[in-house]
Amino acid sequence: MLYKDRYFAEKWLIISIPISTIFSIFFLELSLIFISISFIYKSYINKELKLFFKNKLFYFFIVFYFYILIRFLFVENELQYETISIIFYFRYGLYFLAIFYFLTKIPKLEEIFLKSVVIIFIILFIDSIFQFILGYNLLGFKTFDGNRISSFFGDELILGSYLLRFSPFIFIFLILNINSKFNYWLSFVLIIIADIIIFMTGERAAAGLVVVLTIYYLIFLNNLRILRILSLLISSLIIFSLITFSTSVKERIVDKTFEELSLDQKNPNIAEIFPKEKFNLDFYIISPTHTNYIFTSINMFKENIFFGMGPKTYRYFCNDERFKINRFSCSTHPHNYYVQILAELGLFGFIFIFLAILFIVLKSIKNILEKKKYNNYAICIYGFYIINFWPFTSTGNFFNNWLSILMYLPLGFYLFRLSK
Repeated sequence: MLYKDRYFAEKWLIISIPISTIFSIFFLELSLIFISISFIYKSYINKELKLFFKNKLFYFFIVFYFYILIRFLFVENELQYETISIIFYFRYGLYFLAIFYFLTKIPKLEEIFLKSVVIIFIILFIDSIFQFILGYNLLGFKTFDGNRISSFFGDELILGSYLLRFSPFIFIFLILNINSKFNYWLSFVLIIIADIIIFMTGERAAAGLVVVLTIYYLIFLNNLRILRILSLLISSLIIFSLITFSTSVKERIVDKTFEELSLDQKNPNIAEIFPKEKFNLDFYIISPTHTNYIFTSINMFKENIFFGMGPKTYRYFCNDERFKINRFSCSTHPHNYYVQILAELGLFGFIFIFLAILFIVLKSIKNILEKKKYNNYAICIYGFYIINFWPFTSTGNFFNNWLSILMYLPLGFYLFRLSK
């Protein structure tokens, strides 16, 4: 049987992840299911199933999954129906194993995937500039809130989040093509472009995390510090020019941020969202709304310190008189992974996140002490999780499909490189 007949579908589904992440979460989910089932079937008939399942990373994931599952079983009966999708959380573990498996089986799949990320970044740059200048993109999607751009994401303002989460793959592309002048400078330009576009989206969390990722890479990423410093200087110069000459960009990124974090709030509506004086606070955590969510989550956490209220249950308990601060307390999630885990899974659930972050920190320190150049690949992957689990920012829902798929995707590449 020819190679292309054996893995043709899996190859193109994996290559299409960067673009399907933009246009169709439904197709992305179907791809996950197909790739996972194909992995189980083909590794089984090739008598390799145990080989790929036997790794510490998967063991850690499966223990976490069973904890979530057990906690779900003890959720109030009327809520189990609403949160039953959590049973299928195991699919993300199969997903990153499937990525790992097909990277080992399909020649140059890693290289082709990275090139697809590069192409998508170039397309998003062209489309974003088009939208910024004309007010609408190539598909006719208009800008939001003045000059906030979203490119092909339309009314979902997650372009910055997308670029941020895929940017470590650009650094990986650079590392693997360090001896190619064209790819080296192409990566350099794309890094600058990502910085600028993320800023132009007006997503303050993404813009702040660019700084976090930059600092992390400057400290721990060997041999690329000069390149990152130079790219940062250029992108900062361009961003400064945008702030200077575009009042809408300045208002969204600078003025509104200072307004929301201001110690001297004069807007009565903001004070109503979260009465900080009642809690003896002199500041808001991220924003008044986020502060409300955080304190609501803390109240839920206090109700069940060890096990939380149950996965995906914040939206159902946030309006409970025992937990809510006021009428602004409710949302689908508390917009911060840490308080969400504490509220929904308790201290035992939080231990898993703590151990994962501790592993990354210790591995990063070890890399810089031993100066192992070949571990730059791993540092790029660790950077992905540093920005995902940075505590001092707003986040999406920990159990969101789109975010979870992007969360577990790099693990397949990490295992692949680890195996080599």
